[in-house]
Amino acid sequence: MLISLVIPVFNEAENVPHLWDRLQEATNAIADCRFEAVFVDDGSSDGTVEAIQRLSLSSKLSWRLVAFSRNFGHQAAISAGMRYAQGEALIFLDADLQDPPELISVFLEKFREGFDVVYGIRRIRKEPWWLRFCFSAFYRIFNAIAERPIPLDVGDFSLISQRVAKLISEMPERDRLIRGMRSWVGFKQIGIPYDRPARHAGTTSYSLNRRIEGAMDGIFGFSRVPIRVAFFTGLFVCFIGGLYLAQALFNAMFRGGSLVQGWASLITLGFMLGGANLIAIAIVGEYVCRIYFQAKSRPLYIVKEIKEGQPAASLPPPAP
Repeated sequence: MLISLVIPVFNEAENVPHLWDRLQEATNAIADCRFEAVFVDDGSSDGTVEAIQRLSLSSKLSWRLVAFSRNFGHQAAISAGMRYAQGEALIFLDADLQDPPELISVFLEKFREGFDVVYGIRRIRKEPWWLRFCFSAFYRIFNAIAERPIPLDVGDFSLISQRVAKLISEMPERDRLIRGMRSWVGFKQIGIPYDRPARHAGTTSYSLNRRIEGAMDGIFGFSRVPIRVAFFTGLFVCFIGGLYLAQALFNAMFRGGSLVQGWASLITLGFMLGGANLIAIAIVGEYVCRIYFQAKSRPLYIVKEIKEGQPAASLPPPAP
């Protein structure tokens, strides 16, 4: 049985050799499978491609390199890995060794039991406390408003069957959250808890801005709740404004009050209504913006070249 290991890489030259050693050790212990590592280079500039090309092949483990023309993002890299992987099952893991290769055998056991999706559940994370808090809050907010919830504290580290990979690959949307799409397709799924270690070397290239964009894509791509919240907020503000206007007219007509009095309250209501309008327009704009980019039908990524693993004798020598 052929198993594909889909590994997005972006400036991971330091980690690739150590990852390969761990992969060889993990795959050698699985007797009835062959493995292909599908590296998807997301526009690296630090020699990651050269490091991959120097990796040695074995009868158990080979590699394929899919190189993008520029940086298109982590989710696009995973999608490309699905497109070019040939195995009966696909296992997604990062190159920084935060996804332990030793769990490959555990994932495969569950796959043999009939599960189409096996995902890792992060018990312990070696990140700053504020980042762990943001991750935890995102999953709980997402599940509170999404049409189809996802398991808490999961990532892209997972195994999916070839039929699930084909279904996700054929989905036409541009703003992709693979863990949400993985949950949406259904089939038999199970989670495996694990402790997520710190990066082996280097610093993450996944910036805070990228994380925020990913969270926004997930929320607006899988839920109609934000636009409904804007609608009901607008109704509520209009209702409060209407009550205040009715009270002011009643006082002016029957109690001898002056409409000039209370100008501060009117200004406050004006700001409230204006703020509610701006919030509603911004939320609608998020959906319209995504429709606009989707309507362009640009490709999710552009592949510059594809390379297959070669025997060690034909590989270029390491850089001095």
